[in-house]
Amino acid sequence: MSFSKFFAHSIKRDLQIAAIQKHEFLLPVLFFILVIVLFPITVGPDGKLLARLASAVGWIALILSMLIALPRMFAEDYENGWLEQLFLSGTPHSLIVTSRIISFWLLYCLPLVICSFLLVPFMSMEINLWSVLVQTLLLGSILTACLGAVASALLVSSRKGGGVMALLLIPLLIPALIFAGAAMDAAQQSLPYTAPITILAALAVFSLTIAPLATAQALKLNMG
Repeated sequence: MSFSKFFAHSIKRDLQIAAIQKHEFLLPVLFFILVIVLFPITVGPDGKLLARLASAVGWIALILSMLIALPRMFAEDYENGWLEQLFLSGTPHSLIVTSRIISFWLLYCLPLVICSFLLVPFMSMEINLWSVLVQTLLLGSILTACLGAVASALLVSSRKGGGVMALLLIPLLIPALIFAGAAMDAAQQSLPYTAPITILAALAVFSLTIAPLATAQALKLNMG
């Protein structure tokens, strides 16, 4: 099987599994929606305050929702032996990991970014500011998925790795949060925001280049 066919087959398999296990796929999305819906109830009807907090709420909801899904990125295939069979098949390990990261992003991250539109009605967010936020969330979700893949691989043999994963992942996302906040501040003041967006894109590309190699090594260590 060629690398391109393996890549397509791996992503197709992950999508088929997600179609069967709908409850696991929907849980992060439902959590994301609940955060966005409940936050205005607790803060109150102050539209200006809600609009000022909207981007922060979107990012926090995204990170927390992804923390629900990340521990399962490799856990099931590790437990049933499928992951070990893939590593012994001769397929480049980085290709195996890259296909899993992309399928994870399509299944979990992209729906969350789409659901961020709820910030417009519930958080009184202007549509032009939401379009900037979507750009930061798309790039930030790629970065989070890549860094989360490394953390998930390190903790794949641990049954209580959820809390540790949060401690590993959240500090690494601080630079992305800073640049995302800078982009939103610039957009709110009608200033150019391409510089922080470009830096976020560079971080996403760098993580997508390095993370598969680091994740493959972490998985190999756990499989002995």
